[in-house]
Parts: sequence; structure tokens; C-alpha cells
Amino acid sequence: MSRSNRGRRFWSQVALFGVVASLASTSHAQTYKLDDGTPGAALSYAFPEDFCWFDVLHAQGTVTLTSIEGIFGDVPDGHAISFCVWRDLGQAGDPSQGLLLTRVDTVVKNGGKQLLTQYAIPPTQVTGSFFVGALVTTDGSLSMATLDPHTNLPGLSWFATGYGPGTFDPSFTGSWTWWAPQTVGFKGVWMLRANGANGPTPEARCIAKTNSQGCVPTLTFAGTPSASSGSGFQVTSANVLGHKPGMFLYSLGGLQQTPFAGGFLCIRPPFKRTPVTSSGGSAGANCTGALALDFNAFVASGANPALIAGVTVDGQFWSRDAGFAAPNNVALSQAAHFGIGP
Repeated sequence: MSRSNRGRRFWSQVALFGVVASLASTSHAQTYKLDDGTPGAALSYAFPEDFCWFDVLHAQGTVTLTSIEGIFGDVPDGHAISFCVWRDLGQAGDPSQGLLLTRVDTVVKNGGKQLLTQYAIPPTQVTGSFFVGALVTTDGSLSMATLDPHTNLPGLSWFATGYGPGTFDPSFTGSWTWWAPQTVGFKGVWMLRANGANGPTPEARCIAKTNSQGCVPTLTFAGTPSASSGSGFQVTSANVLGHKPGMFLYSLGGLQQTPFAGGFLCIRPPFKRTPVTSSGGSAGANCTGALALDFNAFVASGANPALIAGVTVDGQFWSRDAGFAAPNNVALSQAAHFGIGP
């Protein structure tokens, strides 16, 4: 075993995680990933050193990346983290053939919440095979590198360590010894993704609140988000109480998962709202209602000039639920997470 890994101990820490569901796919395929959206354990490292991990991803032709998404186990909010994109010099997925293109130093958001969270990077062009990863200095107790244990693709996820805090240089990955999760007895791929210039592919994130009739709202998508089409991207929350007023709250500030009204507020303030509508369905105690919004038509209305191509939107349906006492008398869907295309 190499100097950087001699005598090291690895283990997994099973964490509670929120529902992260990819409920529908559209032609707006802007997200490059290996995982299936469901996180499991996070790999821990037992020594105070730098820990770097990445996935080998692939784009058809040349694309421009503008953000990275990931889940970082029990790393606390505010902990320093770096995100990197490497060119795969050999175009064969060899972890020692990565040439650094971009490094962004920032801090962890949504630490310990098992919520895929987006971080902006400078526009970075990649072609074919490329590497997307993260770099954290650990104190020997953190479980930082979260795995999707359901997607086992040996040879596409890798990790390495430095010789102490602040020693890992990601400039050229050939300077380090790389190990796969399978090497230390774990199946899976890292929960790391990259998004193209039009933002992420539509996906449902965070956790919906079970309503007073015991129903969990669903969230689905139809069509393609677009700044110019005028219509054709429908976001729908079904399985909600009938004949209740509701609206779509949305934010351009990203996701969170904060307890609110007996459920979770999934979007970061400041947020805006669309006009109030009715859930329809049958009146009375039931779950036959649905709240729907053509977001392309809302963009075309000019209600918010900030809704332009390349912007990422996070939104959540809110409606009344008198079956709960105030202030919990509201229903909350999962969050819709998507980028707006041209």
C-alpha cells in the first residue's frame, strides 16, 4: 500500500437521508452523473489529512459546465471544500490522467442532510471523458464522500489522500495513488454531478409533507424548461387535498431542507410566488386534487425578468390543509429543481 494510504482505516457511516427522486426525464439532458439519485452511506477517513474523490463522467462532444452538485455526509455547514474539474488526458477513465481545468474553493451547504446541492463553477469546457470531484480536509472523524450504493460501476469512482492537512495538490492527478471504493470493500459511485450551461435536468428533491389525510404529494414534470418557447413545461403536484387554494413558491437561491409547518421548507429565501390557483378534484376529505403550473408560460408572462436561459430554479407547491392546527395548516410538496434552457 502506498505511503498516502499505509495504515489507514476506512469505514462507512450510515446516515439518515431525505428522499431524492428523479421522477421524470426530459430531453433537457443537461446533467452528467453516474448515481441513481438515492444516497446511502458516506465513506469516513480516520486521519487528519486531505481527502479527494471524483467520478469519471462523459459528455457527447464538447460541453460547457457551469455547476457541480454533491452530497457530503456529515460534513458541517461552513466547512471548507473545493470542487474540481479535470480533463481526462487519455480519454480512457484512468484516474492518474487528470489535468486540472477548474478549482473552486467554497464552503459546504446542507451538511449532513443528504440533499444534492448545487455549487457554481466558472464556465469550463470539457470533451468526452472528464473527472468531477471534491477536496476536503478532514479531522479524522468526518464522513464526507457519500455513495450511491445501488449503482456499482467499478473503475468510475476514485479517491486519494494527501500526507497531511493542506498537502493535496489537485493540479495533476498522476501525482497521487488512487483507490476505488470497491478496493476498501464498498460498492457504489460517488454522489457527484456536473451540469451544463442550461442548468440541471428537472428532478424532484427534498421531502414532501404527508397531509392530514395521510397522503404524500407526488411531483412530476412534462416537457422542457425554456426561456423562449412560451409554453410546454408542466410541473404538477398530485395526490393533494381537493378544492384547496395553492401556489408555487420558487427561488433562484438554491435548496435547503429546514423544518417548517410540520414539514420542510425546501427552497432558500428570498423566494417569489406564482398566482393562487385551486387544486380541483373532489371536495371533502380526499386526495384527488392536483396543483399544476406551466412554468414556460409563467416565464413568458414577464412576471420575473430574472427567469432567463441558464438560470436554475427551485420551487415548491404550497396549499392549505385545514386538517392541521395553525401554524401547521399547510401542505408542502417536494422541491422541483431544474435549469431553464434557451
